[in-house]
Amino acid sequence: MKKLFSLVCVALFTITASAQITWNVKGGVGVATCIGDDAVDLSSHIVGKIGVGIEKPLTSNWSLMPSLEVAWKGSEFKSKEDYESLNETLDMYYLQMPVVAAYRFNVSDHWNITLKTGPYLAYALYGQLKYDYEGSGQYSYSESGKENPFSSDFGCSRFDVGWDFGIDFECRRFVFGAEYEIGFMSFGPDKASIKNSAAYFTLGYKF
Repeated sequence: MKKLFSLVCVALFTITASAQITWNVKGGVGVATCIGDDAVDLSSHIVGKIGVGIEKPLTSNWSLMPSLEVAWKGSEFKSKEDYESLNETLDMYYLQMPVVAAYRFNVSDHWNITLKTGPYLAYALYGQLKYDYEGSGQYSYSESGKENPFSSDFGCSRFDVGWDFGIDFECRRFVFGAEYEIGFMSFGPDKASIKNSAAYFTLGYKF
């Protein structure tokens, strides 16, 4: 995986060294959750992302759009029985590199629509599992705390590979978009089937 990251970085440097590229920045908010056979009863969680990217034209309509992003992902779990309640929030912050192919439709002099799709590589920079447990009745009890899901004791994987789908609406230099990401690699401990899934609404600017 580290070798693949290095190869992608070299490819991006080669692209940026060529002519006819444009730069862009973007940020966004959205919702994320975890999917998979072992992601039972998990709910969505408000997340966000910020990044910088380039666009390399290939034809009059097609272009290649690699970027470097910090993406916030995760999920929530809530359980309440007669005398017990448990709330858990999983936050994971990834450094990720989507490399998408894009096709642009010209709508008018100042408006374009761009459809884009492609793979991404990601590495988790930081993670936190926050939990709050309360018991009531005869044996009332309360406990809260935080854990690192990527610690050796917990055993989650930091690496992720997935696919990105998106649509952008361009008005002059401003870009309004929506993106959906789905992870292919399970990050759960002990071979548990738990994968990332996130959707974002983004706002960007082209230089």
